[in-house]
Amino acid sequence: MGTWGHGLYDNDTSLDVKDQFEEELHRGKTVEDITQLMINDYECNLDIPYEAFLFWGALADTQWNWGVLLPQVQQKALHWIQQLQENGTDLSAKQQKVLDDLHVKLLSPQPPVRKPRKRRLYQCKWQIGDVFAFRMEGEEAKKRNLYGRYFLIQKVSEDTWYPGHVIPIVYVKITKDEKLPTSLSEYNALEFVQTCFTRYENRFFPINMLDPQKDIAEKSKIHYEVDEYGFLPQYRASLITTSDKVIPSKLIYLGNFTQADPPKREFVPHVKVNIDSISWGKSGENFENRMIEKYCGHNLRELKIYSEKRGEEAP
Repeated sequence: MGTWGHGLYDNDTSLDVKDQFEEELHRGKTVEDITQLMINDYECNLDIPYEAFLFWGALADTQWNWGVLLPQVQQKALHWIQQLQENGTDLSAKQQKVLDDLHVKLLSPQPPVRKPRKRRLYQCKWQIGDVFAFRMEGEEAKKRNLYGRYFLIQKVSEDTWYPGHVIPIVYVKITKDEKLPTSLSEYNALEFVQTCFTRYENRFFPINMLDPQKDIAEKSKIHYEVDEYGFLPQYRASLITTSDKVIPSKLIYLGNFTQADPPKREFVPHVKVNIDSISWGKSGENFENRMIEKYCGHNLRELKIYSEKRGEEAP
């Protein structure tokens, strides 16, 4: 937990609690549902006195400010304030004032209930298996002799992007020339663009610290296949698509190839947040340049780490 002062919100925990509550409120969830969700999220911290105070104190203060303080949240916050004051905790004068002020505030009448503004959230309309062609036409493509070739983008999953947009997770392939595939077999024959890799020793991350042994035991049942460098290659990317306007108009829809072969030796991160995210940029310029960078770096093995690995294995 990062701390930079004595105020209630001068730390990461309280700020996260406040931000999460308000974000879920803007999404239209009820105060009761949000409270239970957050209790579940912070369960492992609620037996640690100061962490428990920061959670319940920030949650109670935030709910009070919105005029929606739940009695059980109020009671929990007052309980942990009292615990810190009575258990001989080494509190500075400034910390003691924070506790006193919050105690008084939580027992005072709440302000009128504030109505949250409902977020306008976008959901990408692509279906699982949809494939789109993106023609490379930028300066970097010219430099790398890729001009006129295509990246083929296939949606294979989806994720959420702040504050709740539903965005596609995709594979990206690259054509051998300026010709687009006209059949599933031609599509399968094309090369996947590798987006990243995970080191073998990090294959279990993130680990559930509530029960790490069980988590590792379950993940040990998965077959992890490394490449010739001992890495676990990744092929997925999250496309930051928050409106129809950011999707390049030059995309060509090729069809839905749900039966297409997946990449061989693919490592799929255990949490989606560990999948590389890429924004489109103006007319897809950022996407094009990032994917060229990944193709050259990983597929063509131009990243320094690959040459270093080769050097380590040299006799």
